Amino acid sequence: MSPRRAARGSTLIEVLIALLVACVGLLAMARLSAAAIGHQKSAQLRLLGQTLVQQYAERARLNVYGFDLGAYDLPLGATAPAAAPLDPDAADLAAAQAVAQADQREFLQAVASALPEGRAQAHSQPSATARDLDVWLLWRDTPVSDAQGLVPAATRQCPQGLSDSDRRGASCMHFRVGL
Repeated sequence: MSPRRAARGSTLIEVLIALLVACVGLLAMARLSAAAIGHQKSAQLRLLGQTLVQQYAERARLNVYGFDLGAYDLPLGATAPAAAPLDPDAADLAAAQAVAQADQREFLQAVASALPEGRAQAHSQPSATARDLDVWLLWRDTPVSDAQGLVPAATRQCPQGLSDSDRRGASCMHFRVGL
């Protein structure tokens, strides 16, 4: 075999190896891009959830009597209460509860429509010195990667008593709002 023929063969092998390295690099860039888009979507859902909780807290702040009665508490998996007409001549207790029911309905509907499989839980803590509202938002999120431990961090904020099947694949956020 002549030395010239051997040189031609090695050039072809070098080109094939270079193509292989380039393909691996392009695949890595595509995976990185997909992960960035997934994290951006997750951040968008978290910002949307924060906005929903702020709106719910503002409504509770406007109806302090209803808050003190515990009318803003939501058990996990609560469904939106039926719409009841607001009666301006109702007693304070009935009016405060009716306003709180309307606020609950709007909040739960907004959470369900804005977050994938969105659910909420709220617990009010009225006292003589402070009024605190704890709100948990839960939704199904498709994790992009657990390389940085993002999935355990997202499930750490889930409410107590959540079953393992509900916890699996769920992203949770906890907010404590002082009224």
